[in-house]
Amino acid sequence: MKSIFTFLAIIVFFSAAYSQENADYYRPVFPRPVGVKQFNAGSLLKTLGDVKIINRWYAGASGFIRTDKNRITNSLEGLAATDSPEAYGWSVAAGWVSHEQWAVEAEYARSPIHNVLILNGDNSLSYKFANDKNSLILRGKRRLLFGKPSLRRSAFWLSGGIGLVPNSGKQKDYWEFEGFRGRGRRNGVDTLFITSETRTNTKFTGLAEASAEYIVKISKGIDLAFFGRKQWGLGNSLETNLVYYVNHQETQSAKITGDGSGWNLGISLRYNIHIGYDYAKLNVNSRRDRNPDGL
Repeated sequence: MKSIFTFLAIIVFFSAAYSQENADYYRPVFPRPVGVKQFNAGSLLKTLGDVKIINRWYAGASGFIRTDKNRITNSLEGLAATDSPEAYGWSVAAGWVSHEQWAVEAEYARSPIHNVLILNGDNSLSYKFANDKNSLILRGKRRLLFGKPSLRRSAFWLSGGIGLVPNSGKQKDYWEFEGFRGRGRRNGVDTLFITSETRTNTKFTGLAEASAEYIVKISKGIDLAFFGRKQWGLGNSLETNLVYYVNHQETQSAKITGDGSGWNLGISLRYNIHIGYDYAKLNVNSRRDRNPDGL
């Protein structure tokens, strides 16, 4: 009985080996040409090095600090003053770059334009008022060319832009202040009263801009930019109207205005959504001569 099982096991083993030989015999073999490698855009760029860029699209976000330049028309006998405030803001932008030399960028910024009211006295008071905090800017950019053009590298860019500041025309703040001023020991005191009303413009106002930035290439898809921008307001976005009363009689008035003029300093992180390379002008044969193994 044991010999019968041994004989059957030998037959099964040789049948399996014969079937495997037949499968290997009938399996198609596709020879691979010598000196040819499969490649994609990434491996091609690594092999050929720098490749000129036709265009690219990017999107990014920025954070910055800005200053406002306020103006006051009257100090109300030294009682009222203003200052240039600082504020933080953020923005999102999308842009198109042509041949790494010219660019167009559209940006939405969430950044307030401020007025500052300072009331001088024994204990000075300071109040800050803001507009609707929205602005839209369109920029044109030009790269300062050092080295090879059409190659994406870290570089300086200069730009100019024009923007719109939407305004709601709403009242933002209203304050009343009362105080006293002595006229001498025998002449009693004066009652001083100041009203402050802050409103945004009922129409759109504008911005003009000049800027410089240094863009650092972090990776194939990411850039980091450091920028400084100078902005000039085209129309007052925010107004604070002051009325001054002495002993319940209106004597003077003043106005504090903010048009968005000031400086922006910030940092921007950008992601390249699409990069269009120019492969047409590559001399692949000369590369292959220097690399006999092919691509």
